[in-house]
Order: sequence, then structure tokens, then C-alpha cells
Amino acid sequence: MSQVVREALAAAANTVDGVNVTPYYRQATGVGEGLVRYDRTDYPNAFGGLVTWWVVVVLPQDMRAAEEWLDENGAALREAVAEELIVRSMYPQQLALTDGSAVLAVVIEGQREEAS
Repeated sequence: MSQVVREALAAAANTVDGVNVTPYYRQATGVGEGLVRYDRTDYPNAFGGLVTWWVVVVLPQDMRAAEEWLDENGAALREAVAEELIVRSMYPQQLALTDGSAVLAVVIEGQREEAS
């Protein structure tokens, strides 16, 4: 069931010009490239879980350019992802890559019901 959610989140993010998010991890280093990440599932009651998802998008690697990219695209990206989950936060972060390096990125964190 998670694959359907991942694909929906990626498709929503990809409605923003210049954004190319994939449902699963890939070594993303270009501006606007990204991925969907599962974070955790909380079980607040007997009726099921709330799954926290991250949509991670690579920013320009110059800090000023990254801030400008967020000013220009952040709201549209948040609104697009909000079609598929309840957005709880959006924050800049470093995305660790498999080669040990890291790139600047923005994380949009949100929740939706656990798929059955």
C-alpha cells in the first residue's frame, strides 16, 4: 500500500515547475530533484496509525540561492503536497547521499492515515 502513497506524493510535488520527485530513494543532486521518504507510523488509538512522510527536494547549494528558491517555490510546493497529506512542517535540511556527502534540501513533513 505504501507504493500508492509514495506515487501520489511524488505526482503532487511534480506539479510544481522544475520539480522532479521520485517515489523512492535515488541519488538526487540537481536543483528540484527529490524523493519521498517514510519517517514513522504513530498509533494514537485503536483505530489505526498516522504515517509521517517526507517529501525531500534538493535546493541550490549556495545558501542565498537556496533561500531565494524557497521564496519563489516553497509555497507552491507545500500546497501541492498538501493535496495528499496534512503538512505539519517545512524546513531546510541537509540530505545525506550514499557517497557520504550531503546537499542542501527542503523537507516537507506531513501525515496521513495508514493505508490498509
